[in-house]
Amino acid sequence: MTFRKILVLPVALLIAASTLSAFQAKPVDVTGVWAGTFTRSTGEQSEAHLDLKQKGAEVTGTAGPGLDRQVPIANGKVTTDKDVTSVTFDATQPNGLVLKFDLTVVDGRLKGKATAEANGEKREALIDVGRAK
Repeated sequence: MTFRKILVLPVALLIAASTLSAFQAKPVDVTGVWAGTFTRSTGEQSEAHLDLKQKGAEVTGTAGPGLDRQVPIANGKVTTDKDVTSVTFDATQPNGLVLKFDLTVVDGRLKGKATAEANGEKREALIDVGRAK
């Protein structure tokens, strides 16, 4: 192998690797206040309000129907896989009911569902929140 080929191969690999990484989506930082709707399976709709703080893959903060009715979140995680950023966390309501949130960043919004089990029944609600202005 000539010296020229030995030099060109690593440079070509470096350029290819940097080009691929330029097209990969950057992880979304979900830190901030998010507001929108919480739609129960009955069709009943209410406000949803999240105040999230992201540090690496961990998410902390609060969730609730408004600024005056927030509960701390637990087990918060952010993951990005194949250009999709997901946010999961639990929010324990004052009555002890645990809502499990499973959200995805879609067009700059957090969308997904919250599920809870009570008295052997599973309940779901759809969440759609955007960054509050």
